[in-house]
Amino acid sequence: MNGLRARGYAAFGIDPTPEVLGVALDYFDSDWFRELGVGGLAPERLAGLGIPDTYDVILITGNVPAFFSGEALRQAFAQVSALLKPGGIFVVGTSSHSRGGPQDQDEAVGRTALGLMHRFSDWHLGQYSRDSAWSVSVYAALGESSWPETPDGIFILT
Repeated sequence: MNGLRARGYAAFGIDPTPEVLGVALDYFDSDWFRELGVGGLAPERLAGLGIPDTYDVILITGNVPAFFSGEALRQAFAQVSALLKPGGIFVVGTSSHSRGGPQDQDEAVGRTALGLMHRFSDWHLGQYSRDSAWSVSVYAALGESSWPETPDGIFILT
């Protein structure tokens, strides 16, 4: 997130755990972070926290989906889908063979307006296979992206 902010992007981080946010606040500006879980990603809730209610990119990483029930994962995908601008991107990084992995994600995405664009085996964009221990899935919202050529896109990172 620091790299995005340094390049002029509006990027925000959320986490439901005060201890995790405390570590982030030791290093970065407090305006960048909000105490919020993925389940709270509703436009009115975000607006109430003083951050935008639509995004160009949303990223979930750190094996977060492994902690969701199937229903919670479906809700998260639906909420993210509602927050993305047309052509927006949703990136999910997690372990492949645990709850919340690619198979569960593909089921959850089926009830949204998102489509799978790419799936990689790691953050270095290695080729994914069923044997890959990790996955980075890239979903896109319907519509054409209107991303500007200058840095003013809006991102939320969880």
